[in-house]
Amino acid sequence: MAIWSKGGDDTAGVVHEFTVGDDWSYDRVLAPYDILGSIAHARMLAKVGLIADSEGKALVDGLRALHREHLAGQWTVEANDEDVHSKVEALLTTRIGEPAKKLHTGRSRNDQVLTDLRLWEKDALANLAEEVIACAAALLFQAKQYEFHPLPGYTHLQRAMPSSVGMFFAAHAQGLLDDLVLLEAAFRYLDSCPLGSGASYGVGLPLDREFTAKQLGFARWGGVSLADANSRGKAESALLDAIGSVLADLNRFAADLVFFTSQEAGFFSIGKGFTTGSSIMPQKRNPDLFELIRARTARFNGLRSGLAGITHALPSGYSRDLQDTKALVIDGLRLARGMVVVATAAAPTLKPVRERIIAALTPDIYATDEAYRLVREQGIAFRDAYKSVGCSLDRLQDPDHDAVVKSRTHAGSTGNLGLAQLALRVEGEGVAWTAKRKVFEDAWRTLL
Repeated sequence: MAIWSKGGDDTAGVVHEFTVGDDWSYDRVLAPYDILGSIAHARMLAKVGLIADSEGKALVDGLRALHREHLAGQWTVEANDEDVHSKVEALLTTRIGEPAKKLHTGRSRNDQVLTDLRLWEKDALANLAEEVIACAAALLFQAKQYEFHPLPGYTHLQRAMPSSVGMFFAAHAQGLLDDLVLLEAAFRYLDSCPLGSGASYGVGLPLDREFTAKQLGFARWGGVSLADANSRGKAESALLDAIGSVLADLNRFAADLVFFTSQEAGFFSIGKGFTTGSSIMPQKRNPDLFELIRARTARFNGLRSGLAGITHALPSGYSRDLQDTKALVIDGLRLARGMVVVATAAAPTLKPVRERIIAALTPDIYATDEAYRLVREQGIAFRDAYKSVGCSLDRLQDPDHDAVVKSRTHAGSTGNLGLAQLALRVEGEGVAWTAKRKVFEDAWRTLL
């Protein structure tokens, strides 16, 4: 019997199958977080006197046991379970009897799943942020290794100006570090506890929402109950939008490498174990992982679009449409973490192929440098120097490629990339996200 049933009103099988769908499989992800929320709620109910202390203890002890057993693989949410909330309540009722019926006092499945998702999202986002930091560190290591190694710079996929391997890796490292600003903003938004907002309009009981929020390691309790309810979908959108920035950078990194490792360019080699072969062509070593980063970024963007579509034009308060946001955010984070992890693993295997790079550094790529030389040494106006060089490209000669890289010393250029400052940012971000994790993990250890 469903937890909402009054007797004799159970849902028809076809309706149950349609409304539940595969939601139960995603609730397996949320199960440990659902129990954390229930422990905090039970302790709050006892604190404000809505249940006896002995009942609160029975609930907490029973929930702690269920948490241990779930982590040990002794139970999970099954296809015939309506959701994780029903499963936990049924297991708890079997264990401790009457007190289990009081656990849902002052709570709706709406604010319950909101809280489960926020707890999981904070945990998963911290994991992702740490993985992004590791990826930035791997790219920065490569930038240091090849700081002054020349490389053609491209615009419109045409050779444009001299660049460096150091700049290539450092630019992508900085992009990921900049993305952490958005991940931090999403985390701050998620760090608010919606438990106690009920079915959108609060409850007629003296709940202590601040106590519950602190128990769960949130920075604050939510606020206006309807605003908490309306945040479902909005919170997930904020999360996926922040992650989307990370993947946009990885997508560009991947696209660069598909070209740079092609036989037409050949500027980098990919280490053994990080390419795939062909079933028909024995010679092939394909950059599939980078091509799949591009494809899976597109898949991720489809999830973001789906989320925006579900939440468009919804009225205030809970609508069942919001159930389908759960799969989108869980799948989105899974996709993102997979891409970040494989990019981090592949980055150290990339090695520049100097002879191919030098062959591509044709004299015309230094045309702008020659125009600047005329400006600097002869005082010619840039527009005149530009025209002069443009009309005599055949006179350009190869310079010392390595010397050109080192000679560009203004901030951010090839000879002054600011790698030490980027290294400090990597270190600082690591410390900051470790501190965020410690706050909620300490709270959860206390609950358990």
